[in-house]
Amino acid sequence: MTLLTGLAALWWAGLILLLLGSALLASIQPALAAGRAGSRTQELFSVLVPLRRADEAQNEANRRLGDLDHPGLEILFSVSREAGCGAASYPPSPGEGMERLRASLLFTTPIPGANPKIANLIEPVEAAAHDLLLIKDAATILPPGAPTAMMASLVPGVGLVCAVPVARAPGNFAAMLEASLVNTYGGRLLLALSALGGGAGIGAAMLLRRGDLAAAGGLRAILDAVADDHALAKLLRNRGLRPVFAGATVDQDLGARRPAEIWRRHLRWAICRRLEEPLAFAAEPLTGLPAACLAALAGAAFLGLPGMPLLLLTLLIWPAAECWLAWRKGWPLSPAMPLAVLAREAMMPALWLNALLARRLSWGTATIALAGRG
Repeated sequence: MTLLTGLAALWWAGLILLLLGSALLASIQPALAAGRAGSRTQELFSVLVPLRRADEAQNEANRRLGDLDHPGLEILFSVSREAGCGAASYPPSPGEGMERLRASLLFTTPIPGANPKIANLIEPVEAAAHDLLLIKDAATILPPGAPTAMMASLVPGVGLVCAVPVARAPGNFAAMLEASLVNTYGGRLLLALSALGGGAGIGAAMLLRRGDLAAAGGLRAILDAVADDHALAKLLRNRGLRPVFAGATVDQDLGARRPAEIWRRHLRWAICRRLEEPLAFAAEPLTGLPAACLAALAGAAFLGLPGMPLLLLTLLIWPAAECWLAWRKGWPLSPAMPLAVLAREAMMPALWLNALLARRLSWGTATIALAGRG
């Protein structure tokens, strides 16, 4: 029993150290990433934006591409031919800040059974005017300095530069819960990984060279991938080119959200983690607040402390650390955030279990069978 309580106490201390350490590393990541980056230059590049519907080209995130001041910038929106036919020029609407940009909308050929996002990118990658490609999601907002910061991180030996997404402007409690999922949970761990010199594929915004992609086998080599960003990072890593995170982040405005849509989106991401990063996925239930609470109760005697006070201390430390990080980074923070963090942590075991048992993945209007994929 003493051995078990000792192990529980050690596990509790390790989880608290992981929480506090990752928050600290995330807070200093921009300076560390900048120190590893090269000089900031402005190369000619193409922005590729795969869309589910053609009208997404006019959403707020894409209209704000007009804020980018890069001579020679090219923008290619792409949507599956199932949403229309032919290739069309995309004329920017006056007064929307797009009039300076060379922008086109391409209708792409659907590929049955393929990852819909990858299939929607094959033709734009080939049609792009520049070798340097910045692929962003339709809902991702590129702050004006983000592309330059990402270019600076594309140093020799790096094949993929990603920018960590930050959820902004939550419009209700459900959106604040999602902001905690994206920012102080996922963003904290990704930025901490970056601070330690690591990287991964995150699809909100990715910068790479078409020549490197072609040498690695091209997008057709990963058509059946479930998680396009993870698969792209692995494809380039096989060529000896590692993924990194830029010191700059990109934004995604939330507005009001419904719990059901948050569940579906983060279940899809959890399934992707299960398939692409199985060891990290397996560790998730052991590293969250529920595990820390159980470890606190089981290990309190070894620490010479009553169980309930240590449990309450754990329930206070967890949201406090995440609120501190949100304040330090200028991320959304409100009096409701501690409750949102606790609600998120209560939800995570059920989300993980559903991801573990899932046999199909819903992606927009597409459904991908997971049999034999892990």
